[in-house]
Amino acid sequence: MKRFVLILSVLTFAALPLAAQQTMVQSTARYKELASRLATERRKCDSLSVLIVQTRDKYATDASARDKIAEQLVLLEKEAFAMKKQYDKTLQTLTAYEQRWTSANVVKDDAAQNPASSEQNITKPIKEVANLVYNQTFVESLSAADYKTLREAQNQEKSVKEAIEEYLRCYDKMVSIQLEYERVDTESAADSLLLTLDTMRLEAQKVESRITSKWQKVYDNKIYAYNLLMEKDGRMDVVSAAEKELSVSLQRGDENAGNYESDAMIAYYYRKLGLMDYETRVATALGLSKAKDSLYRVKNSLKEENFCLPKVNIVRRSFIKKEPLKVIKPIIYTSKNPIPKTEVYENGTVYRVRLGIFTNRPNVSAFRGITPLSYTNAYHNGKYAYFVGAFATEEEAAEGVKYLKKIGFRDPIVVMWVDGEYISNIAEWKSKNNGFNIEITGVAALSDDVKTHISIRNENCRFSRVGTTFIVGPFASKSEAELVASEITAMDGNIETEIRELGTK
Repeated sequence: MKRFVLILSVLTFAALPLAAQQTMVQSTARYKELASRLATERRKCDSLSVLIVQTRDKYATDASARDKIAEQLVLLEKEAFAMKKQYDKTLQTLTAYEQRWTSANVVKDDAAQNPASSEQNITKPIKEVANLVYNQTFVESLSAADYKTLREAQNQEKSVKEAIEEYLRCYDKMVSIQLEYERVDTESAADSLLLTLDTMRLEAQKVESRITSKWQKVYDNKIYAYNLLMEKDGRMDVVSAAEKELSVSLQRGDENAGNYESDAMIAYYYRKLGLMDYETRVATALGLSKAKDSLYRVKNSLKEENFCLPKVNIVRRSFIKKEPLKVIKPIIYTSKNPIPKTEVYENGTVYRVRLGIFTNRPNVSAFRGITPLSYTNAYHNGKYAYFVGAFATEEEAAEGVKYLKKIGFRDPIVVMWVDGEYISNIAEWKSKNNGFNIEITGVAALSDDVKTHISIRNENCRFSRVGTTFIVGPFASKSEAELVASEITAMDGNIETEIRELGTK
């Protein structure tokens, strides 16, 4: 419009009377002055807008200087607001000037000479569109820089949604790994799945970081634009109501943090709901019914279960086979069914009864039909050590020793493995190893179910409390403590645990 009026004034200048020509010279000079001032102010607004975005990025990434950057950001936004007001004032003056000058000097003459042309030049009503920010109201009411930032924020939401879809794919894989973990029947297969889960979780965390950074920019820039527009239209009631709703959405996100698998997804979900409520208020204030209906549909499509994802907690399984001592005759071990090598478990504690240490492998008949037998030459300088049974507690193994002595074995003794370490002198090991405790926080009290579960895992477990921390133990090995910790965490999502070796701070 501005360019059209300026060109038109040059084309009609020669045809006007002298007085009209003098008036037009003055008018053209005034127009150029206003247009130049408007262009300068627009450039300043654009520069400030870019600087504000850069400062916001610094605020998000530089935690050490966050307070100082926040002060700079406040000053920049105040300056931007003042500059925007000045720009709007100049634009309003220029627009009014154009309308008066055009109406007095051009449009009337043109209408008199060509009525049909006049009808064709009448501005048609602007078509309303469903996408809120693509409506002409924003183009007319915001500066070019602010509207560009708003449009970019709208377009960047697509990349946020793509990141969310990528995260959901990672999450589905983690759930699949969790289900598969419950089905495998060997420790090596289970450990391989745990490594795969760790890898997938790292990948998911990278995606979460992208969601958080991208969404923060979209969220901030949209709210900034809506605030400007509503303040300009004098709708502080909309801004005030939106501030309360946004505050509630932020609070709900904070309250749910840590309760689900992804805090980034939780933060997005509640902020998105709050932002859409604000956008609906803006659409209502501007009379944009199509945009309002579209926002309702999108909000209704946001399902809580797609963002509030249950935690993927794998309760570490113990693959130790508990095998009681038996006597089976005739003897089951033959050349076709030889005595197997002793299985060593990398995690957990298992007790066995050692029958003896031999330079050469004895005849199976020497073991009098007891089962299950196993042997290894990994200890005792390469000599053959033979064991029977696999017991959960030292007491159970000690009962086996009593029985073996009754049937004629001279020197059976209880030995143990703790996380793969062979311990032949349990008393000495106990004197050097104080065990491990589980320190529990995050809950006001331990439920009866949690206490019962811990007691089943460790019947000698003691419970105590220091301040808000519950102390449970001792456990013979770190892996046992970790197993119980993972199980009770899965039972109660609010429980937080830390394994601490006794005698350390």
